[in-house]
Amino acid sequence: MAYSCTDFVDDVLNDMVIRSWIKPEQYGPDDPQAQCDAVLGAVGDADVSLRLAADAKQFHAELLDAVESLTGVAEQHGALALALANVVYLQTAILKGGVIELTRGEAESFAFVRDLPSGDRWWQSVKVSVE
Repeated sequence: MAYSCTDFVDDVLNDMVIRSWIKPEQYGPDDPQAQCDAVLGAVGDADVSLRLAADAKQFHAELLDAVESLTGVAEQHGALALALANVVYLQTAILKGGVIELTRGEAESFAFVRDLPSGDRWWQSVKVSVE
């Protein structure tokens, strides 16, 4: 059996529902305009999210250019600044698909990340170094 336009639309809608990008109550099965509006709305939201992510990456790059390193700021301003620096580094690593490297002591004080609802997922972006 051939793959039809209807099959394609159904697959796109189903995938977007699974990803929680749209909700089934936004459209009816026989309402192509509502289906289109739901999909275009989700695409527009994704476009905004991508632009915001790009802005956040640019901000981070500019910040690092200005202060050399976040841990350098922490050295000047104490342990609280170091913890904040590691949070920002982790967020950037997650955004870029990378990892941050922490000493055992840093990892112990940073372990609160594991208690977050998706903590195990976030912790995959943390590498604990052998001192």
